[in-house]
Amino acid sequence: MLAATPAFSADPPRETTAPPVFAPSTVVTPLRGAPTVPAPRPAAPTLPAQPARQPIPTGAAPHVALILPLASPFLGRVADALRQGFVAAGEVAGRNALPVRVYATVDDGQAAIDACTQAQASGAVLVVAGLTRDGATALSRSTCPRQPTLVLNSPQDAELPARMYAISLSAEQEARQAALMAINDGMVAAIVIGTPSPLSRRVVEAFEREWGRAAGEAGRVMFSGNPEEAPAIKERIATMRGDMVFLALDQAATRAVRPYISATLSVYTTSLGVDPRADPSVNVDLEGVRYVDMPWFVQPDHPAVMIYPHPSAPMAVEQERLYALGIDAYRLCAPLLQAQSRSLTLDGVTGRIDLEAGRHFARTLVPTGFDAGRAAPLHSSR
Repeated sequence: MLAATPAFSADPPRETTAPPVFAPSTVVTPLRGAPTVPAPRPAAPTLPAQPARQPIPTGAAPHVALILPLASPFLGRVADALRQGFVAAGEVAGRNALPVRVYATVDDGQAAIDACTQAQASGAVLVVAGLTRDGATALSRSTCPRQPTLVLNSPQDAELPARMYAISLSAEQEARQAALMAINDGMVAAIVIGTPSPLSRRVVEAFEREWGRAAGEAGRVMFSGNPEEAPAIKERIATMRGDMVFLALDQAATRAVRPYISATLSVYTTSLGVDPRADPSVNVDLEGVRYVDMPWFVQPDHPAVMIYPHPSAPMAVEQERLYALGIDAYRLCAPLLQAQSRSLTLDGVTGRIDLEAGRHFARTLVPTGFDAGRAAPLHSSR
């Protein structure tokens, strides 16, 4: 199954409160196993680790309120990864930094709404919150957006309140961009491989919708996720018409299936299926696979990437994606506080960020492939 990578799982374990419902692909789970040590990158200042539970200053004063479930036993570690990125961006801003107060909550539901009320009473001029889909939805239906509010996930309601904005790490966005990349590469017949998991189904459907607009229907193959069944994939796709394969799979399933796809077929996927920080010997089987990824991972010489420090301690790649999102979330705060923010573009570490209709931010990522097992930008289409 597409058990989504550790930071993006569709079926989190229950807590004492109602389990969070996450936005498509922006689903946070605890780490599994030891984190992968990041590959070397250009030297950048490393900030000291910040405490996970920062005290909230007392007294009313204008500030940006960052509300995260840092005290949650399930979400605390991934929430802290985003917090670290947010704080790191503030440190880089230096004298021009916006004043930030971090509000730690035990969950991302009612506790976050209560923290928003407290923050606004204490002078918050902008609120950043809603790490989970449940949290973003609850905030959108509360009185919190009476002031500018940036949620870190996609609320269930398509229509956002007048002063609310949304940004997320969406695998569906990546699937749509992968479809467009394949079309630009001249592909005309797609075969899509997915699993029965809810996340895989959403990624498959997003790819098929985008593909269908320009190229017509795509053939679909279901994979159970069991590596022992991977060899059967070769026979199934051999009978289908296609010049490319799109994998809506996690890392383990991608590595299991990839060897059974003919070299005559181009292969595309999303960042769910790869770890750009993995050792080249691990990624060597992904040679030729194309996907889209953040500048943070594949463009170390990107002007924005160069000025921000690495996490103070190694993180799994899924957590580091949230760290990068924290950086861009901080960078969006200043323009969102301006009176006119109907048109907003940011060359971010998570991609080019553009404000779309409905106050949702879209991220355009970097076309990426593998060269000797290392993830690298694709500078031109075939």
